[in-house]
Amino acid sequence: MRIVQIAHAYPPYPGGLSHVVENISTRLTGKGYEVEVITLDTGLNLPSVENYHGVIVERFKGYAPLNAYYIPSTGFINHLKRIDTDNTIFHLHNLGSVSTYLAWKALRRKTDKIVLTPHYHESGSTLHTRILWKIYKLLIKKMLKNIRTIHAVSSFEASLLWKNFRVKPIIIPNGIGEDVKDYNWNPPSNTHVLTYAGRIEKYKRVDLVIKYARRLIDLGLSVKLRLIGRGSNLKRILSLARKLGLSVEHYDFLGRREYLEKLSTSTVFVNLSAYEAFSIVTAEALAIGVPVVIAEPWGQTFNGCSKAHIVDPLNETGVIKALKESIDTPRKTEKCGLIKTWNEVVDEIINMLYTRLL
Repeated sequence: MRIVQIAHAYPPYPGGLSHVVENISTRLTGKGYEVEVITLDTGLNLPSVENYHGVIVERFKGYAPLNAYYIPSTGFINHLKRIDTDNTIFHLHNLGSVSTYLAWKALRRKTDKIVLTPHYHESGSTLHTRILWKIYKLLIKKMLKNIRTIHAVSSFEASLLWKNFRVKPIIIPNGIGEDVKDYNWNPPSNTHVLTYAGRIEKYKRVDLVIKYARRLIDLGLSVKLRLIGRGSNLKRILSLARKLGLSVEHYDFLGRREYLEKLSTSTVFVNLSAYEAFSIVTAEALAIGVPVVIAEPWGQTFNGCSKAHIVDPLNETGVIKALKESIDTPRKTEKCGLIKTWNEVVDEIINMLYTRLL
């Protein structure tokens, strides 16, 4: 069985989608499957074909105006129209990418062995994407009704897919790298480090993290903000932090070992994002033992973890209470055991998604 993953991003592009597709693909290869990734190059001028840890990666030119939409070139579409579909399962990722819809259109008359992981959080994250989503939904409704196997990464995402499209997906949450288990929570003793890691875009609401960090300082606590990542809102966020007199330790997207080291030495991880299907960074923090303060409603995915504080991000009293409780968490190692590794998740993907299409 050959498995073709189709996604708009793959390493070295950073971000959650790239991370997910990489981990699924490399684990499948490790289990003996023939794996290809068909993806876009939206500006890095990467090799058109590459062997990446045993995975054949084919890249086609793409366009991402305003860091959105992910529109493929005609080469991407023509390649899919010509591709051999015998003994092949096609796994499409990200409902919000135009390349996903066009890939389905190119494949639908050739094969029904298609899996879709929507990574769906209901709305666009900017004004222009929210407006265009209303039109785009009319197109993707037909696609969703005609794909045999749809996979959600959380119960929250599944509820959104049912509410908006009357689709009942198979739920398999994302996993964490096995390397996460090598790290233990080791917070600093002389200050409190609030960490956010990920894309720094407006919808991630890092400005709220800064606001609440400042409130903790006003209450007499020593607080520093650690930001890991970049995005279109970074300049504004750093300016706001300076204006409020908040100490910020900023890093670009880090290599794996350094990233996990920074995460494990945080006092608390904070993610007040408006839109998430599944937050892998939150899962990694909880698996290390780091307390987290995360947003409703997507944060309910981690409700079974004792160190997960799930809040209304706009309720200042509730967020400050959760942050103080996280800061006061006893310094003992207590990891959330509910989160599976990628190897375990990929076994479920094979058995629950791919096998049923054969």
